[in-house]
Amino acid sequence: MVLDTPTLSPGEAMVLAGLPMTEAGDAARDSLKASGLPNRRVEAFKWTDLRAALSEPVADPDGSAGLIPACLQEALVLDFAPDGFGLEGDKDEGLIIETEHSLPMDGAGPVAVLAAGRAPRAVVLRVTSPQTRPIVLRRHPGAPMRLRIELADKAELTLIDMGLAAAGLATGLIEADVGAGARLIRYSVQRGGAQAIDLTHTSVEVANGGSYAAVSLMFGAKLARAETTVCLAGSTARCDLSGAYLLAGQSHADMTIRVVHRAPGSETREVFKGAVQDRARGVFQGKILVERAAQQTDARQNHHALMLSEGAEIDVKPELEIYADDVQCAHGNTIGALDDQALFYMRQRGIDAVTARALLVEAFVTEVFDAMTDPGLRDWFVGLARDWLAEVRA
Repeated sequence: MVLDTPTLSPGEAMVLAGLPMTEAGDAARDSLKASGLPNRRVEAFKWTDLRAALSEPVADPDGSAGLIPACLQEALVLDFAPDGFGLEGDKDEGLIIETEHSLPMDGAGPVAVLAAGRAPRAVVLRVTSPQTRPIVLRRHPGAPMRLRIELADKAELTLIDMGLAAAGLATGLIEADVGAGARLIRYSVQRGGAQAIDLTHTSVEVANGGSYAAVSLMFGAKLARAETTVCLAGSTARCDLSGAYLLAGQSHADMTIRVVHRAPGSETREVFKGAVQDRARGVFQGKILVERAAQQTDARQNHHALMLSEGAEIDVKPELEIYADDVQCAHGNTIGALDDQALFYMRQRGIDAVTARALLVEAFVTEVFDAMTDPGLRDWFVGLARDWLAEVRA
């Protein structure tokens, strides 16, 4: 039997032709040629049709890497630029930064495969002791990012990931091993223009007593997808994931998350919120898998979103797959409009309708940032959300 090979669109062909002639680039090219990029017929991509987004040639990279906010002026900055990798600032003891050839992603999904294929080299962070200085990942438009993080037992690290592209294809791949009792915190901000496609995959494995915490803020793009896979491989490991998406115009943002519990006594907490208006689309797909050995698992997932106009679209797929019998697991999801009674209450106190709506949306969405322990970073995230609200109501 001869199987048909998918016909590549001009955009797909251009993306694959642009992959570097490296081991990872060749492997990605072969893999994606054989299957094509995922479309709506692929269950995990039924609301994020990557093939359709690349049906036309991708626009040239454009935009700015963004300014480092005042609260991060003392941070160490890893600069991912089209012409290579740079470093700004002084690093603490216990941090080793190296580069190595990017390797193929055997058995990975298409986003991770493409991101690995586009990155000729990977930056490796080896952390042997707690780091007091956060690390900013500043991604310039058109620059692929691949980062490997190795946290030794009881080490600690905070990452801030900034992806701001007005146009072009942006890819990022982060792989992290969190040792016993170690702690990794990641804050990410994504903003793309109407001609930008932004794809990021994050994979984290957590050992005994370790923890991974992440807070994300997405403003979408022509198509933006942030994938997160967390494996709680050790007993009493924990992950705390929260985030918000704020979408207007025709922007698209997809948060796809998978958490696997493999050992006893592990915990997961997920809280995500969104606000969507105009003809924008928000997607949240969250799966928690509890394997048979993961007794005493405690996992909770919550997603809540506001549809701010009739043309907006929000697609949600929460999942629990449980094979252990001594667990506490739950998920919740709500999608609705602003509370008319709350709006009426505010109008009665002299607040105009536009301002009242903005204040209610801000209060609703920014609750997820309460998990941020650094007040400067929390204020930065709240300020970004507030700026978006001011733009869309202008």
